[in-house]
Amino acid sequence: MKRQMKQGRDVWQTLFYKILCGALLAGLFAACKSTAAGTAGSGAEIMKSEEAFFASMLDRTFRFSTLSARLKLELKGAGKEMSSRAQLKMIRDDRIQLSIQPLLGIEMFRVELTADSVKILDRMNKRYMTESYDKIKGTSVIGFNFNNLQSLFTNSIFIPGESGISAGQYRRFRMTGDRYSVSLKIRDETDMLYTFTADGGEALRSTSVRDRAGSHTLTWDYSDFQPVDSRQFPFRMEARLTSGDEERGVVTLTFSPPEIDSPLKTDFNIPSEYKRITFAQIIKSLEKQ
Repeated sequence: MKRQMKQGRDVWQTLFYKILCGALLAGLFAACKSTAAGTAGSGAEIMKSEEAFFASMLDRTFRFSTLSARLKLELKGAGKEMSSRAQLKMIRDDRIQLSIQPLLGIEMFRVELTADSVKILDRMNKRYMTESYDKIKGTSVIGFNFNNLQSLFTNSIFIPGESGISAGQYRRFRMTGDRYSVSLKIRDETDMLYTFTADGGEALRSTSVRDRAGSHTLTWDYSDFQPVDSRQFPFRMEARLTSGDEERGVVTLTFSPPEIDSPLKTDFNIPSEYKRITFAQIIKSLEKQ
């Protein structure tokens, strides 16, 4: 029994790190494939001007001060599939925290992203990592920031590297489409391409980021929209990381009804006996597996 539990923990550790770290290494936090499920307006013809359509998309932005939800988290990668319970906590413009509880509701990993750093708490092996985005990304400048990641989790359009967006900035996007969908494209300072795809009801269905060479893409799709606090929220999100034609990992988040704007406490207490490791050490250990 103990051996089986240890093997299960080892699988989870490998899979968790490979998918999470693969995304961070690529410098990609986004999506490119649209979904078939939709809101009531998804089949509506697009008859508005670019400016009016963009303004309507912004008006649909999911507004919150805090968000908390239980999730079913499914991971596929390294030739394996796993599922887990998880708890997501978000404090707007401050932090995103994810607690992963695969066995009997016991937390094995805690991940926290703030404006300037990434933290991982590995309770299985009594170790932790805390590093800045700049150190993880190396010397290259990536326009993507915490605010943009926050937008991904709440189904919102954004401008890479910037903390806000307004209706007058629609001219910064190249908008193309047909009668039923519109794609809005923008490049960041490193020439990474961001593509936002919306349906005829001005609902964002997909966001994608592709590197300059076109060899790495992380897809983030939204579906199963349901009303939350008088606005539509996607109860299912799927992030898919690909390198060329190779799929490196898929993470699916299935939400329970989220709680909005309630007092929310987060903590990231690191036990004194835990050993600190670096992002480079995580990658090195993965290369041996």
